[in-house]
Amino acid sequence: MQLLKTTALAALIGLAAAASATASDEEQLKAGKRVYMTKTCLACHGRGGAAPVLSYPMLAGQNADYIVDQMEAIRDGDRLGSVDPDTGHPFVQGMVDIMHLVTDEDIENVAVWLSEQPAAAPKPLDPEPDPELLKAGEKAFKQLGCRSCHGPDGSKPTNPKYPFISGMNPAYAIRAMTEIRDKVRTSGQAKLMWGTIKKADDDEIEAIATWLATIDRSGK
Repeated sequence: MQLLKTTALAALIGLAAAASATASDEEQLKAGKRVYMTKTCLACHGRGGAAPVLSYPMLAGQNADYIVDQMEAIRDGDRLGSVDPDTGHPFVQGMVDIMHLVTDEDIENVAVWLSEQPAAAPKPLDPEPDPELLKAGEKAFKQLGCRSCHGPDGSKPTNPKYPFISGMNPAYAIRAMTEIRDKVRTSGQAKLMWGTIKKADDDEIEAIATWLATIDRSGK
């Protein structure tokens, strides 16, 4: 009888802990959404982080650890990147201007919320890419060894600090790879790519980015 009482008590404690964790998780997601909607993130990355404008990256379904690292690097001035010729400012300037408005907790919350949002299906590219370009992109991706960190098609990063790169805006992917290759972007895990991406010329980078943009991870 005593054993039954002890077991029942343990089960009740477990249920209470699970309920508390669920409530805590829900509160964090609500807080993350609130940050996203009120700190102008929506303006560049679109609803739920899945409909970015211009050449900004899709963040929906991205690894939370990766998002935290990038936001902190931008906030701390460690990630500068290339300059937008249309504005004369770094592409990350919009985020630089608002990072003083968010706390460490805000960064953690919005990263977790974005990681839980469904990734969007790829938009049809215009013009439609040449099938030979897509084949060249897939070949270069494999030959360079990109799959060792990002998975066979960019949809299965092997470390939570590595990003999902499939279905990404090709203009953003080209810029990111070029910045890392040319050591303009040196923050976070970028240095781990130097030995690989330095072997890729501009044509190969374009081909890889175009191929990755056609990979659908919305249902994964």
